Amino acid sequence: MKIQTAGQQKYYDFMKERETRLETGRIVWVSMLGVAFISALSNIMIGVVLGAIGIFLAAANHNSRKALMKCLDGVKDREDFFWQLSAPDLLEYPLVHVMISKDYVLTDQSVPEILRIEDMEKIEVGKQQDIKKVLFLTDPQGGRHEIVSYVKGDGLQETFDEIYETLRSKLHKKDPLGNE
Repeated sequence: MKIQTAGQQKYYDFMKERETRLETGRIVWVSMLGVAFISALSNIMIGVVLGAIGIFLAAANHNSRKALMKCLDGVKDREDFFWQLSAPDLLEYPLVHVMISKDYVLTDQSVPEILRIEDMEKIEVGKQQDIKKVLFLTDPQGGRHEIVSYVKGDGLQETFDEIYETLRSKLHKKDPLGNE
């Protein structure tokens, strides 16, 4: 896709780290298959094992790349989406890979996601004793989407709280009664 707007540039900059990791993964699996071929010339068993590992890595890399490309598929109005990414009210949290626009949350945690706030049912905080907190948005089907997490002492408590308050207020605007 050709970049034409500041919003598109912002989106591709946001996804750049994930793309770089996928490219590194591609280099690894191609190298693994090359080593497997060379190894097969001297020891067929080692060549087969390395080849199987290379094929597994290739499949995993391909699936991750497909998931990254499907990220934008859920956005109905891409022009409005990209406009929101260039709007002055966009909130960016580069340390935790989260952006919050008027209608969307972009996150790149375990899986990159673009979530429409209007489509979310509630906000939840999962706690693991007093060590870790995870912020989720939950959709009407009960699916939980991880937005951000922090471990006690990592310095991200304020960022976590700010993201929580921002999303909570946006979800309350959606529901005039303020029900969660």
